[in-house]
Parts: sequence; structure tokens; C-alpha cells
Amino acid sequence: MERYLIVYRGSTVDESEGPQHDAARWNAWFDSLGSALVERGGLARSSVEVPSRLRGPKLNSASLSGYSVIAAVDFNAAVEVAERCPIFDEKGSVEIARLVDAAG
Repeated sequence: MERYLIVYRGSTVDESEGPQHDAARWNAWFDSLGSALVERGGLARSSVEVPSRLRGPKLNSASLSGYSVIAAVDFNAAVEVAERCPIFDEKGSVEIARLVDAAG
């Protein structure tokens, strides 16, 4: 099994209109992952992008909303897991990356 980072982006958690964050739906999704869930991670609010040291932070329409780490046999299996994520119900998206050891 390989480890994959799922980054949640652009959630409407703080918006007054539209879909709202549903903690019960997220908990049910995390529970459904079983042993594939390596690290639940966390959700984030009020993120900014820092493109370089000289330019400072800026707001980003696809701002970071949180992360989790899962185990899957390959990238396609990781995508299948991520496609069931509640972030899509909040008009957000995901980014998936295979994790490798920094030492090699």
C-alpha cells in the first residue's frame, strides 16, 4: 500500500449562502475509510498563499481547506476514495499526491 496526501481546497465553510460544512457527513466519510485512513488530518480556515518571500501572502480562490493521508494500492484507488469526499458537497475540490520518503 502506498500513502497519499489528499488536500482539500476551496470549501464554502465560511460562506453564508450555499452548502455549509456538515461535520456528521465528514465523520461518516472518515469512518467509511476504515484502515485506509492513515491520518485524519484536519480542516483549515482563513488560509493565504505565500508565492515568495518578497511578495507576501495573498488570498487564493482555491484556498487550502484541510488535508488527510490515506493508504491505497495505487493512484487510481486513491482517486476513487477522494471522489466520495464531502468537500464536493461544499463546492470544494481535492488535490491528491503520492507521498514518498524525504530521505530517498
